[in-house]
Amino acid sequence: MKPRKLLQTSNTSMVVFLLLSIVVFYLAWFQEENLPLMLLVFLHLSQVILAGLFKVAYVFRLIAQNQLGEELR
Repeated sequence: MKPRKLLQTSNTSMVVFLLLSIVVFYLAWFQEENLPLMLLVFLHLSQVILAGLFKVAYVFRLIAQNQLGEELR
């Protein structure tokens, strides 16, 4: 994959995973009384998985920046 495309894809992925994490966090912690237990378990597991995916997207962002010769932030 070309570095520019990788950077764009990883940035988009980070935004998507962040938004999904916010939704999951809201449902798991503020709507817990309205949801079945199995869904709550799934939401709490999803928080860990989404955090991991966000971190992987960030690593790909760093790889793309390195390939483009940009400053790593």
